[in-house]
Amino acid sequence: MRTTTRLLAAGTATLLTLTLAACGGSSSSGDGKEFTLWSMWSEGEADQKVMAQAVAEFTKATGIRVKVQWKGRNPTKALLPTLNTSNVPADLLDTNNTELVSALASTGNALDMTPVYAAKVPGEDKTVGDLVGDAYKTVATPVGGTSPVMVPYQASSYAFFYDGKSHPELAATAPENWDEFFTALDAEKAKGRRPIAQDGSLTGYNAYYLTYFTMAVAGDEGYVNAVKDKTGQTWLKPAYLEAAKLIEKLAKGGYFADGYTASKFPAQQQKWANGDADFIYGGTWLPRETLPYAKQGFDYRAFPFPAVGGRPAPPANVALVGFGIPAKAKNQEAAKQFISFFLQKKYQDQLASTAKEIAIRPDVPAAPEVAEIKKLLDAGRIVKVRAGSDFSEYQTKVIFPVNDELIFGRITAAEFVRKLADETVTYWKNR
Repeated sequence: MRTTTRLLAAGTATLLTLTLAACGGSSSSGDGKEFTLWSMWSEGEADQKVMAQAVAEFTKATGIRVKVQWKGRNPTKALLPTLNTSNVPADLLDTNNTELVSALASTGNALDMTPVYAAKVPGEDKTVGDLVGDAYKTVATPVGGTSPVMVPYQASSYAFFYDGKSHPELAATAPENWDEFFTALDAEKAKGRRPIAQDGSLTGYNAYYLTYFTMAVAGDEGYVNAVKDKTGQTWLKPAYLEAAKLIEKLAKGGYFADGYTASKFPAQQQKWANGDADFIYGGTWLPRETLPYAKQGFDYRAFPFPAVGGRPAPPANVALVGFGIPAKAKNQEAAKQFISFFLQKKYQDQLASTAKEIAIRPDVPAAPEVAEIKKLLDAGRIVKVRAGSDFSEYQTKVIFPVNDELIFGRITAAEFVRKLADETVTYWKNR
């Protein structure tokens, strides 16, 4: 299972590896001739190879030396203890939006990236901001803030995945609403199958259904509005009961694969990849993650979470990977140059084709496995409203346990919304 919200996996690539040393410590001089990059990738990963090539070519083109440390998934965590010193060891961080927008920015240690958004990408008339777009820029901006602290270069999201060879009819016309999807699911049930795989041990995965059904029924801000309501009363509104009833239908209607309530990740995921279940709702990294044990010839295809009752389809939650600069970094200008350099189309093409990631640039086609999801993201249909980091503990301690009871079929939808409302009040009272 991935770390950092499981949004960061890598496959293989045959790109140029970095010959510049990735060594410990920083010798940043502040003279603009070098900078130190701490990256979340590990050596050998596909994304690391793409970035290593860009680093080597950046140095050749500019004469600026890049000292790289391939830190693994949490470079910000390693950096935070140094931020109150006079010697911040990294000039550029490469990591996910949770670390940059929440952890780094919340401590006042993230540089305003507005000037980078205004910079031209080398060899192009487009600026960084033109390529990133307003929707991603919103996600790269702290809650309540006005300036982005991150420049993303790739995105991950969520979708219903299936085997195109087993379901060629869906490759031609995927379900756009849940009435159509239930028809497809019922057809599989009629064959004696339980069509949706769900690893019940992952409470966050279980909550995907609540998040998306709530947005599908109560609007783009539906889930966040409920999470932010410390009285719990929003959960008692009719739209939230309607969303909960759809989860209850899935749980009690025999749609989830046998054993899902007690499954340990990745048991159900493996079951799906072996062809023993038809659908699974998961991240766009799923094809790369399941490829080692998927049945031979598995044709990965995906479609977005369908609409409910004639309403618009819900927006997509996204996680971004990109760059941030510590406010005390000594070599900020050199680091800024590399950011715009890395957004050149050739590197974005490699991330999409070799690493199978969703490139930020709208002019870079996605791999077939995630092509439908990129269309949604490029159109700006992403979740732009966030509850803020203060509510992560509330979700973990209140929403996730009660949601598990619902998705496991142990309580009804009516019991769910009432229990959630009551426990919300208790939680905030005890705080």
